[in-house]
Amino acid sequence: MKTLRSTVAALTLLASLSAAPAHAELRSITIGTNPAGSTFFLIGGGFAKMFQEELGIRSTAQPQGGSSVYLPYINNGEMTLGLSSSMDAGFAFTGEGFPAENPNLRTLGRIWILPYAYIASRESGITRMEDLAGKRVMGNMPTNVALTLLNKAMLESAGLTTEDVSFVNSGGLLDGINAVVEGRADAAPVAVTMPDLIEANSAAKGGIVVISNGAEAADGFYEQLVPGTRLGITKPVPARPFVTEDTSIVNYDTLLVTSTSLSEEDAYTLTKALHENWEQLMKDYPPLRSVAQNDLALAESTVPYHTGAIRYYQEVGLWTDKHAENQARLSN
Repeated sequence: MKTLRSTVAALTLLASLSAAPAHAELRSITIGTNPAGSTFFLIGGGFAKMFQEELGIRSTAQPQGGSSVYLPYINNGEMTLGLSSSMDAGFAFTGEGFPAENPNLRTLGRIWILPYAYIASRESGITRMEDLAGKRVMGNMPTNVALTLLNKAMLESAGLTTEDVSFVNSGGLLDGINAVVEGRADAAPVAVTMPDLIEANSAAKGGIVVISNGAEAADGFYEQLVPGTRLGITKPVPARPFVTEDTSIVNYDTLLVTSTSLSEEDAYTLTKALHENWEQLMKDYPPLRSVAQNDLALAESTVPYHTGAIRYYQEVGLWTDKHAENQARLSN
């Protein structure tokens, strides 16, 4: 009888272990994103869905005011992952513009190349950065240190400073879009691929226009002012009717960020799941199509890679000498 009870107990234990997630060390995944309705929130929700389905780990996207808010949570291990611009992650890592350094931040890879610019109503006649002199510009973002710096840098491409415009507070990109549509601001920064711009183009009298960089913008201009950014071009496509000609803008990368509190094995597992499911993620979430599957391993990351991500990228042949040099520079 004792043997029977022992056998039943053993089978029960085996069944419970079989029902548990394959990666039991990581019990849940929280992903920090920008507010609900933002592209970051859309992508974060897609990642949560993929991780939960592929790894059997409860995963949720947690919207916050901006990445400057949740990067310290990630650094402290209070949040598993987060979406962050290469700029904001880099500034948080070094502590520039933040109350303190966040030395535990690490990345799993690049997930999105984001085209960035100011918009205005087409009826305003504003088409280039020089036209913003004396205008109301939604550019000061208390919840995103890096974007505020980039917004100022875009003004500098026209030889302008915040003293030359009315540089007002913004609650985020969506707030800025609404301000332009409602006439509360003359210009506001946006991610050019934001779905909300389609509605804004219809709602604004005469539609909206993407404002081109100023005359001083050239190769290397933005990199010097805000590390992690570079000159870009947005082209007319049917999905963006408000872009009617090739327009000089800014590009920067979006990273999937974690911390050293995540174990090497879990970081390896998450990176592997992300890479192996990237083709489907690109089909389901159009913004991700700007990054090819094998370009997830960005060589010029502004924060170090997690050791688990490095191990995976080495295994699949994506880790190069350039990656190693950048990793060594950031780690010193």
